[in-house]
Amino acid sequence: MFKKQLMPMYLQFFAEPGGNDTPPAEEQTPEFDAQNLTDEQLAAIKEKFGFKDNDEIDTIVKGKKSKWQKELEQEKNEAARLAKLSEEERQQALIQKEKDEFEKEKAVFRQEQLLVEKGKQLQEIGIPSILASRIHGDTAEEAIEDVKSFKAEWDKALKVAVDQALLDSVDNPLGAGANKSEANPFAKDTLNLTEQGRLFKEDPERAKALQALANKK
Repeated sequence: MFKKQLMPMYLQFFAEPGGNDTPPAEEQTPEFDAQNLTDEQLAAIKEKFGFKDNDEIDTIVKGKKSKWQKELEQEKNEAARLAKLSEEERQQALIQKEKDEFEKEKAVFRQEQLLVEKGKQLQEIGIPSILASRIHGDTAEEAIEDVKSFKAEWDKALKVAVDQALLDSVDNPLGAGANKSEANPFAKDTLNLTEQGRLFKEDPERAKALQALANKK
């Protein structure tokens, strides 16, 4: 016996359209539960609704299955699309990372170039370029301003160092191995141009120190 799980129904609802005449009570189709159809009732339903055989029901089931498969395929396509979007996002992240690294390298190169420029500016005012790292500023303009401040501090520190060197050499400005009675060739009372020339040629730093000492007196 073929049984189909269907909703309970009243066959009289599917009567052919016609007049408003109500059939006699003995001719009305009895009510029954479609979940428990007999072979005779199933045959009556097939005949009533035009079903030829059970294949009609199979067709309905296949139609539902086809719809489900189509929906499943759409879900797969959507998943693939989302996966593709995720890959695109990864590519975007990679591109952004490379861009950030390039910007960092460019910033480092710019700082190196700026350091070279700072060194040149220091050399122009008589300060060793090795001190360029002491100059602040992220642009050439800022570096120029800081070089000016650095120059003032440099001159001040240099003066202090020179003065201290002169004080240390008052007793024997010509050096530890020189005779203490030896006169300063730059002093007014012991002026000696020949000795001055010799000192400037052989030891210019000592010559400058003696000259500065003579000028202070």
